[in-house]
Formats: sequence, C-alpha cells, structure tokens
Amino acid sequence: MAVRSTQRLQGRTSETRGWAWSRFAAAVVAGLAIILRIGWHEPLLSASFLVAVEMVGLVAYAALLIVPNRMAKRTFGSLFRTHTYESIVLLLGLVLFWSPSALSIIVGLLVLHQLLELYLQVVQTDISTGLVFVGSFVVLIAVGTAGLMLPAATPPDMPIGVLDASFTITSAISQTGLIVRPTGEGFTRFGQIIILIWIQVGALGILVFGALLAQVIGSSFGLRATQTMAESTEQGWTGQLSLQRLVVFIIVITHLVEAIGALVLFIGWPDNWPGSPWANDPTHTPLDRLYHAVFFSVSSFCNAGFSTTSNSMEGLRFNWTSQIVIVGLIVLGSIGFPVLDNLRRVFWAKVRGIRSYNGSLIRLSLNTKIVLFTTVAVYLLGFILILIGEGTQTNQPLNAVLLDAHFMTINRTSGFNTIAPQDMGLLSRLTLILLMFIGGSPASVAGGIKMMVFAVLALTVWSTLRGKPRVEAFGRTIPDELVRKSATLIVMSLAVVMLVTGVLVATEGNGESPTLGPYLFEATSAFGTTGLSMGITSDLGVPGKIAIGVAMFLGRVGPLAVMAALFAIGRARQPNYEYPVEDVVIY
Repeated sequence: MAVRSTQRLQGRTSETRGWAWSRFAAAVVAGLAIILRIGWHEPLLSASFLVAVEMVGLVAYAALLIVPNRMAKRTFGSLFRTHTYESIVLLLGLVLFWSPSALSIIVGLLVLHQLLELYLQVVQTDISTGLVFVGSFVVLIAVGTAGLMLPAATPPDMPIGVLDASFTITSAISQTGLIVRPTGEGFTRFGQIIILIWIQVGALGILVFGALLAQVIGSSFGLRATQTMAESTEQGWTGQLSLQRLVVFIIVITHLVEAIGALVLFIGWPDNWPGSPWANDPTHTPLDRLYHAVFFSVSSFCNAGFSTTSNSMEGLRFNWTSQIVIVGLIVLGSIGFPVLDNLRRVFWAKVRGIRSYNGSLIRLSLNTKIVLFTTVAVYLLGFILILIGEGTQTNQPLNAVLLDAHFMTINRTSGFNTIAPQDMGLLSRLTLILLMFIGGSPASVAGGIKMMVFAVLALTVWSTLRGKPRVEAFGRTIPDELVRKSATLIVMSLAVVMLVTGVLVATEGNGESPTLGPYLFEATSAFGTTGLSMGITSDLGVPGKIAIGVAMFLGRVGPLAVMAALFAIGRARQPNYEYPVEDVVIY
C-alpha cells in the first residue's frame, strides 16, 4: 500500500501545472456546453452541436491525461493507479458516449473532480483555512444562485428572483430546508437537480472540512501541513494523497448509504399517498419514482429536509418503511464522520480478532463515547418532553403522539416533519427550539452548537457541582482549552439567534404587534440548519429573508470557521508571562 501510494504521489507531482490546467479548461468548456443545452427551455444553440462540444471536451480531457503520462514513459497501469477516479469516469464515458444524458453526467463528474482538486490545492496555500472554507461556500452560493435563475430551473410562468434563488440555494448548501416556494411545484426537474447537487456538495464539504478539523483537534496537528494531516488519519499516507484518500472514503460511504436508502424507499413506498410527488401525475414511470426516492435519500442523509412532496412527510406519517429508512439516514448523517470511522475500525478489529494497529490500541475513542452517550440522552429528553406536550396539549391519538415524539426528536437536525410545527403543543415547540439549538455531532452534516459542545457544557456544570477542579468523562480529563472554546461557541451562537430574532420581530408583523414564538422558532431553525418552520418563511419580507439567509450561512460555516480560527490561535506561541490572580464576584 505504501509503495502504491508513493507511486501515485510521484505520478502526480511529476506532471506540469500546464497539463493539469489544460484538463481543467477542457472540463469547464464541456460543462458550459451542458449549461447552454439544458439551462433554457429551448437550447440557445443547436443541441447536436452542444453535444458534440461535450464529446470533444471529453476526448480532449482524455488526451491531456494520457499524453503527459506517455511522454514520461509510464505504463497505462501506472496511469490508472495515479488517476484512478478520472480513468474510471473516462471509461464510463467511452461506454456511454451515445447517451446525451449519460454524457452530461460524465462531464459533470469530471468538472466536480477538477473543482475538488483545485480546492485541495488552495487548502495547502498560505491563505487562512477559515477564509478558504467560508470563501468556497460563498462562491458555491453565487454559482448555485445563477443556476436556479436559469429559465429551465423554474416553470415558465414562475420565474424566480435573485433574492429567492439565493435564499433557496443557501438553504440547500447549508442543509437547512427552509423554503420560500414548494420544491416540487416551484421548480422543474432541472431546478430540483440543482438543489439536490448543492445539498450533496454542501454536505460533502462540511464532512470533509469537519472531519479534518476533528482530526486536527484530536491530534494537535496543523491543518496546513499535509504530512501531519496524513498522520492524523492514522493511515501513514503522505502529502496530498492523504487528503484525497480521506475525501474518497467520505464520498464512498456517503453515496453508498444514500444508494441503499434510495433503493429501500423505491421498493417500500406505497403506490400513492396524500401529497405524493405523482399524486396529480397518472403518467409517472418507475424512473420518476426512483428519482424521488434518490432525492429523499440524499436529502435525508444530508439532513437537508428538502422534499418533492407537497406536505413533507405528513402523508407518510404512518408508513413504517419511510419512518425507519429516513430516521436511519438522518441519524447516520448527523452522528459525525469521526464516530462512524471509529465504529468501523472497532467493528473490523473485532471481526478480525485484533486489538491494535501499528502499535495503537483500537478502541472506542472518548469522542465516540461522549457523542453516543449525549445523543441517547438528548433523544430521551426530547422524546419525553414532546410526548408530554403532544399528549396533554393536543388531541392526537396515542399512536400518532408516540410516532411524532420519536420522529420529531430525531428530526431536530433535519427539516422533515410528520406534523406541522404550528399544530404542535407549546411544550413541544419549546422542546424543538432547544433540540434545534443543540443540533447534531461534530464533523457531521447537522447544524446547531453540536453535541460535543453541549456535552462539554453539561460536564462542566456537573464537575462544578461535584467540586471537581477538572472536567472529566469516562476516565479522561477534557482540556480547559476545549471548555473555553465550547463556551465561546455557545455565547456566539446565542448572540446570532437573538440578533436574527430581533431583526424578524422588528421588521415583520405588518405594523401589528408580532408574536415572538414563530420568529424565535424560525431564527433557531435557520441557525441550527434544521429547516422546521411554523409556516412564516414564504411570507417574510426582504429584511427577514436576508436575516434568515445570513443565519443559515453562519449556522453552517460559522462554527467550523470559528473553531478553525480558535485552534489556529491556540497553536500559536503563547505569551511567557501571567498576570496576578484576583477573584471577582459572580453571584
């Protein structure tokens, strides 16, 4: 494995930048041809001409990949090992070149690969990591907004403005799910696919960056040094290849889980239900059913909450297949990559009967133990409170109350709902506000302050009440630095929620005295990237939409960017002096 990794690294570093940029240009030209062909209800140029441009771009990409390797007298086997992903995609293109749709997908995969390569190169520059992360999301939002404003993205009689397009794409890339128009009716299949792609890209970006950051926090290594990044993965890979292998693993796991979820939904969904995507379309085909199953699966795993139905999951409230699959996907997406990776290692170690790897004991990490314990504790708290609220403050039957308490507690990180929040009791809504603020696990697609931050705060309170000078958990001591940074994130998050709520209260209400509850709920949902709403999103004015859009953006990239900055500061040289200690009055 080490020899193969070294060969791949040497193969990449020996190429000139000119060949790499030429492949990037070929992919971009082919991608632009796709946009011109499918971005308008009627193509601006001849469809056959644009397809030919795509094919030429694909052939040029292959030539620009093969020629430099042959000039360096490397074998095709070496080329395949060095450029495995591109080689597989190009081979698929060779087989499926006769299908314009398949050709577009192939070109899209190559464009995505080139953008990812560019991103990894930028990560290794001297630009601030937090700035790179935030800047990449700003660029993606701008590109996605332009995509949704293409005529073919919306029905001819329902064009979308720049504010609503920006709001929708921000909601998609932040995995929030708040919408200003119904996804199923307000966008064409092309527009829905754009939303779906941005959901997936946003989720993968969060997973990759969050996983790297979590590894850095755990190992005290710098994000900038690729060698130390390789060591933090505990695989011994070096340089850029360590990043690529980590990224590939996350991508493979994500798509594998989503594919399984889509297949089960495709098989297990009823033929029809109230609000189904094909309720008013008697001509729908199995491919249409598969498309909606894929949309639901991706949206569920990414904790996005977008749906192509007219009433989210209310029509599937008592469908066990949907309940089990979607809940499972939400949990897997919100549990966090470090936890999934640690569980995978421990499981295979048990299967293989080994206890250590490269001298390190294979065990459940402290991060995994705290996340799993806190997840169960938060679930039980939310389930009990919502059960009480729905049982005493609504007239729902017991089976519906039990299902809603279970689903809505899990759904604290996603935007699906089996019952509209405005139809729930006050205690249930208050509980959801707390759950949405807590959110999911670190290095996951879920938002909120994160389980670990909440756990550190709870452990700090518990240690203080017990008179312990340090914060402890499972026989380990949590560094004071993490306690301070957790407190910083909580205070900043509360400030954002209160500020956005204040903007909504001040600007909405049409001159009347507004009710606080819906606006606090909306602001918390936006910052927690949950997507639940009490039905006021589409009625917000321009200031309200901007405030919610900013909250979604900050809720998605803010905490990670802040954590990256805090740990960058923490790695800097500390001053070699201390001021005298003096007590202050706190109560």
